[in-house]
Amino acid sequence: MEHQTAIEFTAVLADDELSVLEGVKTAIDWKSLGIRIAALASNGHDALDAIIKHKPDLAIIDIRMPDLTGIDVIQRSRNAGIHTDFIILSGYDDFSYARDAMRYGAKAYLLKPLNGSELNDEICRIFLERTSQNRGTTRRLYQDQFNLNFFNNLIDGKILEPAIISRMLCDTNLPLSDSSCYVCVFMFEESLPGAGTSFSPEPVIEQLNQEFSDEKHIFWKHDPKQLVGIFNTSSLIPFHTALRCLDTLKNSRLPLPLIGVGDTVSGLMKCSYSYNRALTAMTYQLYDSSSHIFTYEVICSTPPRTRLSDIDCLPLFQYIVKKDTDGIKTYCNQFIDSLLYVPMPPPNYVYSFCYALFHQIQQEFAEFSHGEISEIATARDLYHFKQLSQIRQWLCSSFCQLSEFIDAVYGYATPKYAHVQETASRTDDPIIHQAKEFIRSQIINHIKIEDIAREVHLSPSYFAIYFKNKTNVNLRDYLLTEKMEYARRVLMNPGASISDVAYDVGYGDYRSFSRAFKNVHGITPSDFQAKYRS
Repeated sequence: MEHQTAIEFTAVLADDELSVLEGVKTAIDWKSLGIRIAALASNGHDALDAIIKHKPDLAIIDIRMPDLTGIDVIQRSRNAGIHTDFIILSGYDDFSYARDAMRYGAKAYLLKPLNGSELNDEICRIFLERTSQNRGTTRRLYQDQFNLNFFNNLIDGKILEPAIISRMLCDTNLPLSDSSCYVCVFMFEESLPGAGTSFSPEPVIEQLNQEFSDEKHIFWKHDPKQLVGIFNTSSLIPFHTALRCLDTLKNSRLPLPLIGVGDTVSGLMKCSYSYNRALTAMTYQLYDSSSHIFTYEVICSTPPRTRLSDIDCLPLFQYIVKKDTDGIKTYCNQFIDSLLYVPMPPPNYVYSFCYALFHQIQQEFAEFSHGEISEIATARDLYHFKQLSQIRQWLCSSFCQLSEFIDAVYGYATPKYAHVQETASRTDDPIIHQAKEFIRSQIINHIKIEDIAREVHLSPSYFAIYFKNKTNVNLRDYLLTEKMEYARRVLMNPGASISDVAYDVGYGDYRSFSRAFKNVHGITPSDFQAKYRS
């Protein structure tokens, strides 16, 4: 459970760009830091008035504002005997601005666009100074937040100077040394035993700290589902470290995470490499869903020989068109097997090739499906799966559903135009009846599958399959016969224009319309109309 932080400090924010002002306001969780925003200002005079009125502990102001600059505001505040700490924001990377700001007592000079993490660091630094004589909860709050930002930046590779690490270790007495170390990542997923949406990291960190009280280490919460630990090397093998972590949490009946262990590196500056290797190691759960610990040794270093351009999706395309379910499943299984050039290839290689196959099929059917494939499945779904068996099943299922949809709409796997209207009429299903009535009433409005589906409150892909299952007629053939039946009735009038009728039912040229009319009625439109002239 999180502790409520008492509001002990105040701040004024000032910038003449409203978007920047709002950005500063929302970039920081002010309440959690015990800070109340006393006022917002959009120009120098308003900023100065707010500072004189509220005498805030902190002011974050733009260096260039109408009437009064940020430096003017600092100078006049000092002349009024106000001891507010200032952070200057500027869109200008000019040393002279920074020099002037610092000369008048600004604590920090930050460039736009605003970096929330950098701003948070500076705020914590300022309030650490302000609470230097206070050893209570408030100071610990700023110190913990400052430490958190430091370690997040460390594993993200954003700390570029060793001196920053040395100063941090010296100032904070953290239980770490800048020497040989490795990173452990703890991922708490809802699918893992004991984990849930209400996961709280504090009990986990407390138990782990007790277990490793004799080791140089640090644990912290990196994001809502991830804890990170850094260990200085000792007689304890990294894998055994992870095993002790797992046993400790199991014995304490706490959530069990997936643990990734990165390479041992020479110092804290290289922790980002160890961290990323730990993350990569965890992706190998694709091949072993029963394990909780994955070390960097599992990472495959053998490069694949197959390239994305080697994927031949033509057989799969043909299976989909023919509604050959067995062929689709065989192709997908053989495709997955072909990716296993070693027992456990890099998971990203497997994901990328499956994505490429799906994308190629999606492109091949884009003209036919009018984008409906994305309703059946989307390639982004791939990355939700943590097991290879799930990917196999998803590929087979997605392409089988696509095949059913293509057949329902276009009927490539069934005979064409054979007693379409007669067969389709053999149902009293209310949804089918409503759809037919809508089609007849809108036949000259160039209706699409989406329009019909919307009328009966179904998704386009589901409606197409539903129509085929209920009528044993694919939807495209039914639409075609209805259009040609409309055309036949109109062309019984010898004075009707064939080109106008063709346009009414969605054909831009006579040749295409004539071919469609003849396919349905066995005679060309002109020959049909000639019957009624004689």
